[in-house]
Amino acid sequence: MITRRNFVIATAAISIPRISFAKSYPTRPVSVIVGFSPGGGTDVTARIVSKKMSTLFGQPLVVENKPGAAGTLAAGQVERAAADGYTILMNASGAYIHSILKAGDSYDPLAVCTPIAAVTKAPVVMLVNSSVPANNVGDFVKLARQEENRFSYGSDGIAGTTQLCGDYFSKLADIKLLHVPFKGAGDSVVATVSGQVDANFPTLPSALPMLRAGKVKALAVSGPERSKILPDIPTFEELGYKDFGFLCWFGFVGPQGMPADIVNQLNGVTQEAIQDKEVQDSIESQGMETMPGTAKEWLDFMVKDAQNIKRMARLSNLQVS
Repeated sequence: MITRRNFVIATAAISIPRISFAKSYPTRPVSVIVGFSPGGGTDVTARIVSKKMSTLFGQPLVVENKPGAAGTLAAGQVERAAADGYTILMNASGAYIHSILKAGDSYDPLAVCTPIAAVTKAPVVMLVNSSVPANNVGDFVKLARQEENRFSYGSDGIAGTTQLCGDYFSKLADIKLLHVPFKGAGDSVVATVSGQVDANFPTLPSALPMLRAGKVKALAVSGPERSKILPDIPTFEELGYKDFGFLCWFGFVGPQGMPADIVNQLNGVTQEAIQDKEVQDSIESQGMETMPGTAKEWLDFMVKDAQNIKRMARLSNLQVS
C-alpha cells in the first residue's frame, strides 16, 4: 500500500514545462469519471481541461458522467479501478466534504486515492434575494438578529458545500437561518432569485449567471483574498469572520497506488493544459481560476482542506447520517 511518505518522495520533483511522454503511456483512451450530471461545474471543468490534455497526450481523455450519491458513486468506481492511469476522477470539493463527514476523524486521502493534480478553484459567494433590504453582510446580520428565524437559505443538498458554509457563517455571525435543501446548486440559486429562500452560499460558478444578470446581490466571498472575478466584493475574512478561507475546487485523483511515473506524466500535462490561454479564458468565464502545482502540493492541499472541513463541520454541528 502506498504511504504518504513514499508518495511525497515520489512526487517531489514533478516538472511543469513542456515534456515528452514515454510511449508506454497512454497507449489508449483515458476515462475521466465525473460524479455529477453534464453541465455542472465538475463536468465543465473536466471537459475544458480534458480536451486540451487529449491533444497534448495524443490520446483522447473521455469524460464519463456517473452521477449519484453526492459524487461518491463515481469516487467508488475509481477507487476500485486498476491503478494504471486509464481511469481517473475529476474530484470535487462537494463530494470531498461528503466523504470526510462520513468517515469522521479517520479520513485520509491516501487511504482511498492517489492525488494527481489540482485544476481549478473558486470561492463560495454569499447571495441574497434582490428584495432583501441589505446591501452588505453587516446589514444582513443586523436584520437577522432583530427578527429571529426571519431568513432562510437554500443549499445544493444535505451536508454539501452550501450547507457547510451557510451553517458555518450562521455560527460565526451568531444568527439563525432556516436551511432549505434543494436537489442541486442550480435549483437553489433559482429559488434565491424567485424569493423562495432569502439567501444562499453557492460556489461562484453556480452563482455567476444570475449575478451577471443582476438578479441577486453578492455580499461576500470565501477565501484568503478577493476573487479576481468579483474584485469589488469583500471576503468574509475582511469583514471579521475569521478562518473562512474555504475554497471549492476541482482536481484529478486516481486509484490508490498509481505508479509515480504515470502520476508525473498526468500532472505534467495537466500543468501544460491549464497554462494554455484559451483554457484559462474558458475556465475564468465559468467563474473559476486555475490552480497549478505539483502532485505533492495537491496532496498537501487536500490534507489541509480535510482538516479545515472537519473544523468547520464540528463548529457547525454538521453531520452526515
